[in-house]
Amino acid sequence: MTATKFVKKMVLFLAFLGIYLPAFAGGVGYIDYEKVFENYQFAKTSMREIETKGQEIQKYLEAKEAEFNKLESPIQKKKFETSVQEELKTKEAAFNDFRNKKEELVYQRIHAVTEKVRLEKGLDAILDARCIFSGGVDITDTLIKTLNNTK
Repeated sequence: MTATKFVKKMVLFLAFLGIYLPAFAGGVGYIDYEKVFENYQFAKTSMREIETKGQEIQKYLEAKEAEFNKLESPIQKKKFETSVQEELKTKEAAFNDFRNKKEELVYQRIHAVTEKVRLEKGLDAILDARCIFSGGVDITDTLIKTLNNTK
């Protein structure tokens, strides 16, 4: 192949890429996940529920401490301490399960709506804003608005 033919083929190939590549490249969007989380009503409600459950455990421990301080016998104290430790393990396991389910539900909802917004905007991917150094499309506010309007 001569140099002229090679140059002509390269020019045609580059022209092809210049015409068709933009049709396939939707771009990259990004979100500030912390901002989304802080402004998403369902996430805020879920976090308050988690905090309330955590406070219930704290109140339980305070009540048990008061009971413990009223006991006089070392045998009673040891027996009481053992039963409280068992109850606390059960309460903590239930709390951790509750927290994990709530956090997963919040994440799933954010992810589902993010995917919806990505498709509506014709974007190829959505990244966390901390991954973007330059460029991209910030969809944080759109995502928050869509999340809060989705029931």
